[in-house]
Amino acid sequence: MLEALYRREHPDLVRLAHLIVGDGARAEELVHDAFIRLMPHLGASENPGGYLRTTVVNLCRDDQRRAAVARRHLPERPVAAAAPDLPAESTEVWAALQRLPARQRAALALRYYADLPTEEIARMLDARPATVRSLLHRGIATLKEAVPRD
Repeated sequence: MLEALYRREHPDLVRLAHLIVGDGARAEELVHDAFIRLMPHLGASENPGGYLRTTVVNLCRDDQRRAAVARRHLPERPVAAAAPDLPAESTEVWAALQRLPARQRAALALRYYADLPTEEIARMLDARPATVRSLLHRGIATLKEAVPRD
């Protein structure tokens, strides 16, 4: 059961985590951590895919918090997140996405990549639905300004 779940969920979870944290290798690690956390609850979980997705988002948020604390205590140096394999015309969008605040980036990834409803995103981000709608609206507005349309 775990192997089938891993084959089914792993690629999408890694992409989701990559969109949130901006680092493919770190995304892989976080998704593996989520599967490890699922193992003791596998038989009891009615929706293991949902459990994994929630765990991945929470692990990404924790990772971003730790990174923010580390950045406050280390000398500043530019860090550019490596873009996943994207078409050339998408690299501007990727760069703009990485400049968004973490919560906006997570909300956009959950809504437009994972195709989750606002209420579920709110639950995962520990926010009100109105806050999620605001995060989505501001994130899209920022992306529209940052990425010129032809």
